[in-house]
Amino acid sequence: MTDQSFSSDSPSPTPAHNTSVQLTPLSDGSQITLNQAADLMLRDLDLSNLTKTTYRHGANALLRHLHVRDGNDAAADALAPYPIQQLANDSLATFARWLREAYPDPRARPGDEATTQTTRTSRTYMVAARRLMNWLDLHDLLPAGVSYERMVREIDAGRGQRRQGYVQRRTDPEVVRVLSYYLRQPLPAAPATGRLIVLRNRLLMAMLYDTGMRISEALALSREDVLDGRARKVRLVRTKNGKPRTVFLSEDTKRLIHDYVRERTDGVYAPLFATHGRGKSGPGRRDAAISPAYAWRLVKDAAKAEGLYENTSPHSLRHRRAQDLLDEGMPLEWVAALLGHQHPDTTRVVYAWETDENRLAGMVQEYGHALSDLVPIEPSTSEDNTGGDRQKLSE
Repeated sequence: MTDQSFSSDSPSPTPAHNTSVQLTPLSDGSQITLNQAADLMLRDLDLSNLTKTTYRHGANALLRHLHVRDGNDAAADALAPYPIQQLANDSLATFARWLREAYPDPRARPGDEATTQTTRTSRTYMVAARRLMNWLDLHDLLPAGVSYERMVREIDAGRGQRRQGYVQRRTDPEVVRVLSYYLRQPLPAAPATGRLIVLRNRLLMAMLYDTGMRISEALALSREDVLDGRARKVRLVRTKNGKPRTVFLSEDTKRLIHDYVRERTDGVYAPLFATHGRGKSGPGRRDAAISPAYAWRLVKDAAKAEGLYENTSPHSLRHRRAQDLLDEGMPLEWVAALLGHQHPDTTRVVYAWETDENRLAGMVQEYGHALSDLVPIEPSTSEDNTGGDRQKLSE
């Protein structure tokens, strides 16, 4: 069974608006299971479908762990219903340890404490599990003597060290060269599918940097969304957090859009970044949008050709754009709004740390004393001992 469902055998959960009065017991007298509670919680959450899917994977991971901890591997593989009454105050703490073992951080160095090394996957799954336990507590569904507050305290007690902060990943300062790579590629003569592909790749790289949008947001666009290059701004409705926001197109990006779509023969409702014949064309059919995996490969190929950092990805262009805006003095809260962050703190932690470091370095240089102002430091000459020795060696 895949991660897409909790249990096909369990009764259908009560609609979300009635959960407060019909959670337990169910109409057949049985108690609600953890699987069903997770379904109901996900219905209650005001999140995007993508985030809900990720949380579903996290809840499934919790179910597997609980079954394995109880010695029932077959139930773990089948994602069998798990009784809420078997939850304990240490359920989240043991799940946290299990996640660290199941999803080890590949960037951890020899000698690093395993208890502090966590991956993005394990952190996200832990957030999902904590929200589920909190939801159960709010609905008075946890067993007697078990509380969400006590569960969180058990996690802190078991951690033994301070929580590891967000591990910033450096972005190649010349990441925009992925656009230069495609701009240098010669355009085949029209009409040719290869010509459309080059024009599409140029536009994709430019738009990711220019707007700071995520790759999933860019690939969801249609020709109509950008008015074939006439739109000055684009309203994104399919976003990571499900909340619409507006991004803005520069004149250069608008020109690249126009150059690309004027040579296409499909309609205005077609995907902006189309596959152009990779098995999708035919009478009465239109090209689909390229996949995120294909977009990643386009960036990776360009980065490799340009000698950029190995970790360069479509998200690197978003990161570079955010830092460039911050470096130019754009207020943090406005950069956060452009990127679609709900809290400016996210922008500061993930994107603004290099900008803050550069500003701090400038202040230290401006206000601090030079070492030579405090202690006389004479420049070495060829006549001192070190210089003499160096001179002899050179001879």
